[in-house]
Amino acid sequence: RSHFGSSPKKTPPSTSLQRSHSLFEHFPREMAMEQPKKVAGGAYGQFLAEKRPELQAECKGQPITAVTKLASKKFKALSEKERAVYQEKYLAAKAKYDEKMEAFLANGGEKKARKSRKEAVKKKKDPDAPKKPAGGAYGCFMAKNRPSFQEQCKGQPATAVSKLGSAKWKELSEKEKAVYEDEYKKKLEEYQEAKKSYVPPVRDDAEEPATKRRKVKEQKEAAKAAEAEAKAEAKKAGKAEATPKASPKGNPENVKLEAAIKAKAEKLGYKDSLVKLAARPEVIATGKSQGDLLKALEENRGRLHPAKRAILGA
Repeated sequence: RSHFGSSPKKTPPSTSLQRSHSLFEHFPREMAMEQPKKVAGGAYGQFLAEKRPELQAECKGQPITAVTKLASKKFKALSEKERAVYQEKYLAAKAKYDEKMEAFLANGGEKKARKSRKEAVKKKKDPDAPKKPAGGAYGCFMAKNRPSFQEQCKGQPATAVSKLGSAKWKELSEKEKAVYEDEYKKKLEEYQEAKKSYVPPVRDDAEEPATKRRKVKEQKEAAKAAEAEAKAEAKKAGKAEATPKASPKGNPENVKLEAAIKAKAEKLGYKDSLVKLAARPEVIATGKSQGDLLKALEENRGRLHPAKRAILGA
């Protein structure tokens, strides 16, 4: 009992749960369009996540693998009762994930399989490909009313627009929401039809990683062969003793930049990197122009090695 003579009111668990479900159901679809991250590792995963800072402190100065080895050893030493605590934490986290995934799929989301590091090959987006409508009926509602909401939230944080949109969406009747549902369905049908007839253009970078690696290897071998041939010619002409030892990085002093390229490179601050790049035997073997080399440096913010990989197609 409280000091005022009456017991404080307690919310029954069922009512609290219903309220949380109600709030989740009315969440804007825009907020639920990101696929939730799957809970992995079971009870051991929960134990490792909780104890990681402590384990890292114990393994300071040791290899990274020492942390997981120590964690495995300590987890095995736990009693059944202690392990049960982490099992319950895992089941709670998994239930939360299942709930989020259900809402994600209900709002038009598509479940995508997680790719391994080997399978995950970075692909460039096709700017001409048909764009899938996102956000469901709520997305159509926001697209139509966003300018109005932005005007009303002028001077406020960016999040104010989505908060106002969410509040306005909840105020709509089922009949009013149905208009946006029909609009979304129409857009989705148009997207699916466009996708069937769309033929993506053939890209130059659509080669398999194995093909690219083979090309790089061939270019390196060609560079080595050219270098060996040059040595043989020098020896044949009786200049073997005067020939300096070849450097795998090439001799930047032998590179002469074109006037226009040199001026542009100096303006960008990439002159030294361009000279070093142009002196590399494997880069010379590609037959790329100085303009191509400077463009590669620009695309890679002046970084030499990423630019070289881009030129070699690695």
